[in-house]
Amino acid sequence: MTGTEQKSQYNETFANALQWLWGDGFLAPGGPEDVTALMQDVDAKGRDVLDIGCGLGVISVMLADIYGAKSVVGIDVEQHLIDHSTQRAAAAGVADRVSFKLVEPGPLPFDDASLDVVFSKDVIVHIPDKQGFYKDILRVLKPGGVLVGSDWLRGGEGHFSDTADQWLELVHLNFQMKNLEQTREALQAAGFADVELNDRNAFHRDEVAKEVALLSEKFDELVERIGQEQADYRMRSSKMRQRVIDEGFLRPTHFVGYKR
Repeated sequence: MTGTEQKSQYNETFANALQWLWGDGFLAPGGPEDVTALMQDVDAKGRDVLDIGCGLGVISVMLADIYGAKSVVGIDVEQHLIDHSTQRAAAAGVADRVSFKLVEPGPLPFDDASLDVVFSKDVIVHIPDKQGFYKDILRVLKPGGVLVGSDWLRGGEGHFSDTADQWLELVHLNFQMKNLEQTREALQAAGFADVELNDRNAFHRDEVAKEVALLSEKFDELVERIGQEQADYRMRSSKMRQRVIDEGFLRPTHFVGYKR
């Protein structure tokens, strides 16, 4: 994936904790409801779709099974994620339409104008060169094709708060965060038309409150699942994320853009 400086840190223990919080197959908050919101104005039926950062494959399967894609290719940077995704597609009975590919950082390994829809949920935050990434997506899209995705954006510019600094230090996932206007400008400069952004901070404020409540209520269950140290980290991370969402620093945002 263009501009990625390091592979993800979504190891098995980390993935287990995230699924316990966010649902089977989901490595980012919001679950199926967030996918529904993303896809509400996008028609994937009968179309060739790329899912960038497929994780455990649950959304790739949804794109075929629920949204009717003719074909879906999910890509990610860790083999264990690809293995889990392949098993999920087979179990769902969509392996004839959904496949997965291990990729290295760099240009997308797809031909020019070969795809109708490119989907990406909550992985672009790891990519430093946003505009270069968007240009490469534009390259692989057919005329009339659409990019639909979400990114963890930030409020303001420059230093925001000590809380935000502490959260970024805690999660240590090499987040490369831009604000809404910077994202709009990068998409338009890459060549996308009819760009729309939807700030989902309010939705995620409610979601993270539920998450912290679940952790408080069933913390011992999580300890049994992933161990005390990792469970303590998950509690700290969720509480800190709640604070940066409430402060307005973390602004998960949906976006769409078209190739003309």
